[in-house]
Amino acid sequence: MIDDSTVRTYRQDGYIVVPDVLSAAEVADLRRVTDAFVERSRQATSHTEVFDLEPGHSAAQPRLRRIKSPDRHDPVYARMVRHPKIVSVLQRLWGPNVRFDLSKLNLKAAGFGSPVEWHQDWAFYPHTNDDLAAVGIMIDDFTPDNGSMLVIPGSHTGPILDHHANGYFVGGVDPTTSGVDFSRAVMCTGRAGSITVHHAR
Repeated sequence: MIDDSTVRTYRQDGYIVVPDVLSAAEVADLRRVTDAFVERSRQATSHTEVFDLEPGHSAAQPRLRRIKSPDRHDPVYARMVRHPKIVSVLQRLWGPNVRFDLSKLNLKAAGFGSPVEWHQDWAFYPHTNDDLAAVGIMIDDFTPDNGSMLVIPGSHTGPILDHHANGYFVGGVDPTTSGVDFSRAVMCTGRAGSITVHHAR
C-alpha cells in the first residue's frame, strides 16, 4: 500500500497522506451512515454516550460536533477499524503488531463549529509508549476551503507540550508561549477515500 519512501516521510515528518485507500462504494457507505447519525442526533437535547453537540443544537437544526466510538454503533464504521488496506499501511509503518484503541468522528459543518486548538494528541492518550498514531479517513474531499487538518512536520520529535492554563487541562497549547513555529504548518489535503496517519506527538 505504501513504499519505502513514504515510510521515510512518516518517520521524518510524523505524518503522511495516503490516497485512494477506500473505494467509492465504501466512502458512499460512510457518508450514508454519517448522515443517519446526524438525523438521530435531532432527538438529543444534551451530550450523550454517542453525540457531542455544538451550542445551538436543536431538532430543527442539528449541530453535531462529534460522534463518539462510531465503530461500536454501526457495522460500516466497525469494518473501518479492521480495513485490510488501512491495516496494511500501519503494518508497513510499524510491523505486524498493530492494536486499535478508539474511534471518533469529528464533523466540521459549514456555518458553525467549535475550533480545534493546536494540540498534540499525546495529551489525550493514557499511555506510556508514544509509538501511537491517529488514522483519519476522508469521507469528503479535504481542501483548503473546508477545514482540513494542519500539522507541523517533524514536531513529533520535539518536546511534549503543556496543554494546561492556570493549572487546568484545556486540551490545547498556548501559541504565544509554546515555542512552536506555526508558520511551518502544512495542510493535509486529499480526495475522499484517502487517509491520513499522524504521530500522537
